[in-house]
Amino acid sequence: MTASRSLLLLAAACSADATPAPEPSATTPTVDTGASWLHGDGPRFGFPVAEADAIGARVGVDHDPVVQTGVLATGICTDYLGRAFPHCYDEHDGSDFLLDGGFPAMDAGSATVIAAWPGTVIETHDGEYDRCHVEGTEISCDGFPMEANLVKLLHDDGWESWYWHLMSGSVAVAVGEVVDCGATLGRIGSSGYSSGPHLHFEVHDPTGAVVDPYAGPYSQPETYWDAQGADDSLPGPGCGG
Repeated sequence: MTASRSLLLLAAACSADATPAPEPSATTPTVDTGASWLHGDGPRFGFPVAEADAIGARVGVDHDPVVQTGVLATGICTDYLGRAFPHCYDEHDGSDFLLDGGFPAMDAGSATVIAAWPGTVIETHDGEYDRCHVEGTEISCDGFPMEANLVKLLHDDGWESWYWHLMSGSVAVAVGEVVDCGATLGRIGSSGYSSGPHLHFEVHDPTGAVVDPYAGPYSQPETYWDAQGADDSLPGPGCGG
């Protein structure tokens, strides 16, 4: 899924106990979250938001391969450290970075979405309604199309990074443009299937498979952040030093 489900709906879904994450098997790689991280071959992403202090929370990739069903389905998931909601939600393929302060912070100028690694712009979309929100128990775009403003970048060796839910009118790049790490792509908004202002950052490897840039016992031992940090701290700016 490239869009983010409602955190309010998730909270309601998790009002009862959810299935706990499984214990790592003997063959599951373990990672010391206080150690210096190993870096895999491929990108070394920097944090994709210029103003890291504008981010209030993070929701990660779901590593549970089972598509859940039932009332509690959305909240049953496994993040890179083996935790369930609110650290992830079912079938989530990216990392959501939530704008602290919600719509008032967005209206005050929002936060700048930047290229996490040098690349070429392969897709953009802009001009969609950017105040999608929770209405009752559903996401509403107030009658406008539920389409996200977005940017996709192609990196060396076929890796891609995707940036979703951008503010309308903020996309600052065009298809075919080559951008450096840290280049402005747009601003955080709430376009598409979104419960509030946030950036959905999604990584794909050269095969097209989703990759969680966070290293951990439920993802992979190599980090694809330049500076992952420990546990729930936000990654560093980086981009390969």
